[in-house]
Amino acid sequence: MFLTYRYRLLPTKRQHRALEEILESQRQLYNAALEERIDAYRKAGIARSYFDQCRGLTQWRQSDAEASAVPVPLQRATLKRLDEAYQAFFRRIARGAKPGFPRFRGKGRFNSFGFAYISGISLRASRLRFKGMPGSLRVHLHREFPQGVSIRCCSFKRDTKGWSVCFAVTMASPARHEAERVVGVDLGISIFAALSDGGFIPSLRAARQAERRLRVAQRSLARKKRGSAGRRQARAVVARCHAAVSRRRMEHLNQASARLVRDYDIIVIEKLNLKGLISGPVSKDVHDASWATFISMLRYKAERAGARVIEVNSRNTSQDCSVCYTRVSKDWGDRLHKCPQCGLSLDRDLNAARNILNRAGVSPGLPNVAGHCGMRAGKNLSAARQPRDEAPLPPSHYPIFSPRSKAD
Repeated sequence: MFLTYRYRLLPTKRQHRALEEILESQRQLYNAALEERIDAYRKAGIARSYFDQCRGLTQWRQSDAEASAVPVPLQRATLKRLDEAYQAFFRRIARGAKPGFPRFRGKGRFNSFGFAYISGISLRASRLRFKGMPGSLRVHLHREFPQGVSIRCCSFKRDTKGWSVCFAVTMASPARHEAERVVGVDLGISIFAALSDGGFIPSLRAARQAERRLRVAQRSLARKKRGSAGRRQARAVVARCHAAVSRRRMEHLNQASARLVRDYDIIVIEKLNLKGLISGPVSKDVHDASWATFISMLRYKAERAGARVIEVNSRNTSQDCSVCYTRVSKDWGDRLHKCPQCGLSLDRDLNAARNILNRAGVSPGLPNVAGHCGMRAGKNLSAARQPRDEAPLPPSHYPIFSPRSKAD
């Protein structure tokens, strides 16, 4: 499996200038390669490939001392980045989607460069060395790499706090655990996720909380004169606001997904139509919740921990009864599920989480599953399985499912 480890860089002033110069040279190389592809097709009808441009890069490095001042794997990674943008463009055309042709990159839209493979760069004792960088670049290795990993490539990124480096590594996937602890997860907005065993993950709503601060910063930016130093400073303030929201959201998603993987062996989630949800009336809250990012984190962390993630059909999970499967229509504002057939009464999100767990087809003999896998509609319920007014619990009375502190 592939994992990425990100570390903060601690460059000196001279090294900071060198990083900025390398970034600018790669931006110009990207734009020149894009211009070459466009001109070759317009004037001669020739499509320049990645390998054609790599051969041209070799000839250019032999005749230009400035071009040969940085390692060739770094420049090939920039050409590969352009080639991937072209491939994505043609994939979108084949699907009939809006294509979006690759664009020339301005200084504010090119913030990273990297090595396509580990060659011409070395990491020893938290120090990075490569051609074009004066001295050794210090890396804040706040955590060690796991045993047996192999570094495949790395990339450098500039953000509002400075520079960071990301190492893509490969490691063997562990054996899967026996299915002893199983849970169904219903993703939502007011509550980020409801669990089939009665717990829940609270919603962070980071963007909603930062709306006022961001609104003030954006209004200040709108009043500044274009090209002025004040406008550059105001843009930096807006960028820091967005970065702070992103950091809070990512921390919440990382802690929630890690806690789920640590506490359960099988996690059942809905297969959501995110494209349809982000174009609906709750699009802003769906973007703020970042369900796609959460599901992606859940998958790779489950694979790393030996757990499983199962996706099931999300159709009518909130409408069906989790015991007798009777369909009870509800509006968006109805937060309580009341079944006229079997008398079940409980919170809507908890009912949906149990439906999600039922659809996974997991054996009802496992913990957290017994009593939640109801029988099909039309069949009689045994006396032991008939629920009678399971009191709806408001979210404040659920067993709190929040990220553990460092003391835990």
